[in-house]
Amino acid sequence: MSITHLLGQLFAADSMQFWWYLTRAAGLMGYALIWLSTAWGLAVSSKILDSFVERTFTYDWHEWLSLLGLAFVAVHVIVLMADRYLPYNAWQILIPFLSPYRPLWVGLGVIALYLTVLVTVTFYMRKRIGQSMFRKIHVLSLVAYFGSTLHGLYAGTDSVLPLAALLYKGTFLVTLFLLAYWVVMIQLRKREQKQLELEKVRQALRQRRRGAHSNAKDAKTGFGRV
Repeated sequence: MSITHLLGQLFAADSMQFWWYLTRAAGLMGYALIWLSTAWGLAVSSKILDSFVERTFTYDWHEWLSLLGLAFVAVHVIVLMADRYLPYNAWQILIPFLSPYRPLWVGLGVIALYLTVLVTVTFYMRKRIGQSMFRKIHVLSLVAYFGSTLHGLYAGTDSVLPLAALLYKGTFLVTLFLLAYWVVMIQLRKREQKQLELEKVRQALRQRRRGAHSNAKDAKTGFGRV
């Protein structure tokens, strides 16, 4: 008995169910990792973790989660072409909204994949594109996450299961909370920055007034002596 035949018998690799279970498991794992990467990125940007986790580690962990999530999503996509129950060709996978099964929601998943790849690639292009452009592109990771959530909810066959529904809805609520916290912190930092700038302007005016008052006093004193 060959090793290939033995593995086929052990894992039912010669059946339609094997490939179907494999793509579903890879999709769920990929979604969980992409969500964790998104949540971690929001937490890092909000500086929630600064008090007990080194910033270097948080960046490396965020990058590693993104790469691992993309690896599972790649397995999810590739296995779809090997599935014999509802096989996909390369065009249906690479081009959004060409899927024979729920084209809208599958198309959103394809777009989310492209956005995730774009955001991940910019990790290694920060010096070339600049920090400002890197941050703007990085915001697209939120769009990618919400797109993958819609894809999982409305295109995934596991979304009807209580555990899968809890996964999608629970992670969505956590992301909304972190997003709201991130926005609030940005506004607070902008307000603090404006207050600091205003205080600097006030100090400059005070110093100018003191200088003008001192010059006027010196002028009067000198005139009196003359």
